[in-house]
Amino acid sequence: MVLRSFNPPMKYCRQFSHGAQMSKTLGLVRIQMLALVAAAALMAGGSAQAGEHEDWCFADQEKTQDEALAGCTALIDGGKLSKDKLATAYANRCLVHTQRKANDLAIADCTQAITIEPGNTYAYAQRGEAYCQKGDVEKCVADFDQAMRIDPNDTSFVYLRGVARADAGDADGAIADLTKAIEQDPGTAAAYVRRGRIYEAEGDKARAAADYRSALKIDPYDETAKKLLEAFRK
Repeated sequence: MVLRSFNPPMKYCRQFSHGAQMSKTLGLVRIQMLALVAAAALMAGGSAQAGEHEDWCFADQEKTQDEALAGCTALIDGGKLSKDKLATAYANRCLVHTQRKANDLAIADCTQAITIEPGNTYAYAQRGEAYCQKGDVEKCVADFDQAMRIDPNDTSFVYLRGVARADAGDADGAIADLTKAIEQDPGTAAAYVRRGRIYEAEGDKARAAADYRSALKIDPYDETAKKLLEAFRK
């Protein structure tokens, strides 16, 4: 299949209202202020503050986007991280930029992470998603392909590439990837749900319903699949 850049169809696009965009701008100002305070604390040599910022940037538990961005920015600007932690800080900040649809910032940060640590599959995957959100499916797929070359045992990348393609509006590519993900791991309920939603958006309700049923066979408590299947019965 030949891939090409395209404008995502409106049914796949997420739009911001004027109010949401204003909130986003104010949020960025707050992040910048948090980052300045955090960087100042690090420069002052405060180990407690440094630990807090590492917690904001690296911790597994849920953090707000503001905290994650401020913590990672302070650590990056502080210049005291080891090479591997610096790559992770850039990759984690890239993730938040991707979540906020600040795709150019995400691409820049993930590229920095890859430059520092060329084997960072996480950075390739996040940069790939940012490219897909920009509508550049060719670069998106190339990054996920590279992640799979580096770690062929991680079968999640084909699923993630399918999700990224779906978000970018490449329905055919997304279905192909999600089908491959299901073949690799038939117990992936999320892949059935995601493929079903694409079928539904394309008007193929029979295949969509079949996928939702398959997801519920794997996970009878999947609320998303339940609601989507129930909608067909109304």
